[in-house]
Amino acid sequence: MIYKESQTAAFSFFNQITPDQYSQEFRIASNSKGPLNYVGGLYFYSQEIKGRPTSIYGPQGAYWLLNQANFSVQIPRNLLDGYGQIGASQFRVKSYAAFGEASYEILPRLSGTLGLRYTYEDKQGRYATQVFGGPDLSQFDAATAAELRRAQLSILRPQAYTATDDGGNLSGRANLAYALTQDLLGYASYAYGFKSGGLNQSGLPLDAQNQPALATAVIKDETNSTIELGLKSTLFGGRATVNLAAYRSVVEDYQANIVSNLETAALRSYPANVPEVRVQGVEADVAAVLFRGFRLRASLAYADGENTDYPAGPCPLEVQTAATVACNLTGVKLAGLSKWVGTIGFDYTQAAGPGAAVIHVDSIARSGYNSDTSASQFTEISGYTVVNASLGYRFRSGWEFDVFARNLFDHDYITALTVQTGNSGLILGQPSDPRIVGGTVRVRF
Repeated sequence: MIYKESQTAAFSFFNQITPDQYSQEFRIASNSKGPLNYVGGLYFYSQEIKGRPTSIYGPQGAYWLLNQANFSVQIPRNLLDGYGQIGASQFRVKSYAAFGEASYEILPRLSGTLGLRYTYEDKQGRYATQVFGGPDLSQFDAATAAELRRAQLSILRPQAYTATDDGGNLSGRANLAYALTQDLLGYASYAYGFKSGGLNQSGLPLDAQNQPALATAVIKDETNSTIELGLKSTLFGGRATVNLAAYRSVVEDYQANIVSNLETAALRSYPANVPEVRVQGVEADVAAVLFRGFRLRASLAYADGENTDYPAGPCPLEVQTAATVACNLTGVKLAGLSKWVGTIGFDYTQAAGPGAAVIHVDSIARSGYNSDTSASQFTEISGYTVVNASLGYRFRSGWEFDVFARNLFDHDYITALTVQTGNSGLILGQPSDPRIVGGTVRVRF
């Protein structure tokens, strides 16, 4: 059982989650030194998740979430104080898959790989909520009370619906690799994959009759096609490796947040599908043994991603008005994607006494990015660098002791900024973890 809690002066959220899952895989693989190698198998996965979400707004809720221009009466500042929603959700999925992959040495220097996987899933979901609390509206005349109630229901409303989805999807990859020299391999690959869809278990937007829009309850599978070209090399008698790759991915039915354009009291977003996005880039990584016991690793990646078709996305905060319902985000950069990401680190092992001392250091640096789908100017995040390190001792008897530090230099940075859709300016941020120091003890038998 898992409890999730979030609380501010405007909003408190609690969710009791009870997960139950089971998986099993059967696999068969070749054990041959011949030109053909293969692997195949069957996979089964079952999961059930039950939730008890509870949301309660505080004394500042109306100030942050209700736009006065959307209503015909004056909104009291405490209109949402104590107003809440309690509900129950249930999600079940059963997944069946069959897969196989074969590699064949076509020529002494040329090999090919072909793999396929078919997955069938059956999903069932149920969601029901009720609202409660809030200030007593009986002190107002009937028309005013009805408008204030409409304002409350624009934030939280009772809903009940069920949804189902089932279907199969074929994915696979093909790869050709050619040994240019004994230490240099070139390859080209194509992969077609999918990310399973799901059911909206957090409430639906309303249709023109003020009823849950059931067509938005099912989130379609996300499919992607990727082409990659690369080189893998070994240098200095195996003491170093250098790998280069360039890729281009086109994703259809990309899973993201879409804004409801029917609810103007308080615009809200919900998970759905964007017709198409594209990501392309280059990557390089190096690993080298510089001297006995010392291994260095480094990588650098450049990525360029954008929405190639996103006609109705959430609007940036700076352009929202009383009449704003959705914005065309086609051509906008993908949220959460840095153009540059680099890593560097090393491991050093030195024999000492009945074992060896080990030092590990790794760091990651990324350039700035926009963390919100709307690409608002207020959700731009500056680049940052994080360093982690550990110092340990390995006994030959199998015992291991480590002292570690995450975010070694206690660097403060923001990992996410999100505009609360349809509000009057609330931006939610997620700060970095502070420096964390700890220790581990392991024993190997």
